[in-house]
Amino acid sequence: MVSGKENMVKEVNVLVDLPDFGIVTLPLAYTWRVDGNRPGVYVASCKIMLSTENQPEWLYTSTFNITYGQNDDSNASMVSVCTDQESTNRYHEMMLSIVSSYIKLREDSLCLTQQKLSV
Repeated sequence: MVSGKENMVKEVNVLVDLPDFGIVTLPLAYTWRVDGNRPGVYVASCKIMLSTENQPEWLYTSTFNITYGQNDDSNASMVSVCTDQESTNRYHEMMLSIVSSYIKLREDSLCLTQQKLSV
């Protein structure tokens, strides 16, 4: 689903509950766009908006892309995360999983709201 305003920078705070660290608030900026001519494929380009001195030690990279795909029948989905770092840790992986779910739910919700308003 597309929320309509593609490539507009959206800013949100994502709460991530991490073992050993508790609940961490991550200020996140992202854009949402259709991936070229591939129907059902969307990309969120993300950046965690923390200064270098405020980044937690488990945060290996503050920029990453999340690709979401769905088949034509909308009965199967796929999520892929791409970062610029080769190594990771369990906290970073948990954060990426939570952020990817949050963005997808948010964009789907925005799309449904727009559909209801246009009826």
